[in-house]
Amino acid sequence: MTEDITSLLGSVASVQVKSPGAVRRAQRASPGDAPAIARALGVHYLLDGNVRRVGSRVRVSIRLLTGATAVAAWGDVFDRNPDELLALPSVIAQAVALRVGAPVPSSQTSVFGTLRTRSPAAYDHYLRGNFFLARRSPDETARALVEYREAERLDSGFAAAIGRAAYAHAIARGNYYRLPDAPIDSLAVRGLVIANRALRRDSTSSDAWMARGYLLAFANPRTMDGSLQAFQRAIALDPRNAEAHHQYGSILNWLGRYEEADREQHAALALDPGRAISFVDLAWTHVRDTKLAVALTDSAVALDPASAFSRRWRALARLWAGDLRGAQEDAELANRLQPGDIVMESVLATVLAHAGDRGRARALMAHWPGRNEHWLIMAALVAVGDTAAALDRLERASPVPYLWAGLRRPEFDALHGNPRYERLLASLRPGLFP
Repeated sequence: MTEDITSLLGSVASVQVKSPGAVRRAQRASPGDAPAIARALGVHYLLDGNVRRVGSRVRVSIRLLTGATAVAAWGDVFDRNPDELLALPSVIAQAVALRVGAPVPSSQTSVFGTLRTRSPAAYDHYLRGNFFLARRSPDETARALVEYREAERLDSGFAAAIGRAAYAHAIARGNYYRLPDAPIDSLAVRGLVIANRALRRDSTSSDAWMARGYLLAFANPRTMDGSLQAFQRAIALDPRNAEAHHQYGSILNWLGRYEEADREQHAALALDPGRAISFVDLAWTHVRDTKLAVALTDSAVALDPASAFSRRWRALARLWAGDLRGAQEDAELANRLQPGDIVMESVLATVLAHAGDRGRARALMAHWPGRNEHWLIMAALVAVGDTAAALDRLERASPVPYLWAGLRRPEFDALHGNPRYERLLASLRPGLFP
């Protein structure tokens, strides 16, 4: 309910709404002190409430507080059947908007009447899927897809859930996660089919356009044709879609448009400060500023300490900042958290090689003969000094949209000036059609 009310109020042009994450931080700093929370957030009003069961019904109590005085400016109590709850956020948001002096023209009234789905059970599966997908692990990406499919089974017109199912395919393709029923090389095509199905259900689904944008980058890795336009459409349809801002930033990063990438990642964090993945991608953008890259990955790890994904990127940030011990601790933990993953092993091998333990690094790499599906494999080969082998595999690698960007990272600095590397880099730079 918090998420829906926040999104609906944010759709009103004359109202600015703080993200739930920012509110939680202010609450932790000043528990129970409404004026202090309002000052910390810089807001005129606070919206407070609770949800509780009363017999077979659900009671929602709402209070709109004047921030400076904590005096209630408005309040109401709503009794609903559980299957009526999905319509309630729009009722509350419209009432709040009017009471804070924000006129709601007819063009915006329709926003308050729009529901993602009328099935509470489908919506619950959708939210669970979003939670799992944000963790960025193979198992939880697969679990997210199961949740989105169940949401679609319960409501075949639930375009946002269908769009997120397509997006789960994109996340799996980008991170080389195996889904139970699809080879990795088929994920982009399969995901596009699902995204198109979502758009047939609802052509205004921001999630579906976001998925299409990310999948088009993998379907057209040399040009990324259509990708930026799809992301721009997704953000125009829902400016508060933090995930869309985040992945748009990723695409801009892969194109070398770092200032724009930085802006989009910060937009994602402004909307949802708890996004560990956005801190990780910002660290990629600023990898050459080693102190900043470490600080950003520190934030990612603090938000999700058990994430192998965050640990592996902090390992690399620490490596280039000269903290070999910290880098090895993170890389070892990432491998324990996600054992047998060749990407995690590649990071550990890279760190070990730079720490002087090339023997162990080579032992880790012994079962990788000929594998070239991720640029971090070739980065490990460079780290142990197998430059020719790294270039051989890079020249045979299937094109992916982020390969050019990966080759420009510090992991490949030892190859600068090598004619084969320079030719490869020039050939891989993505060209973007308007």
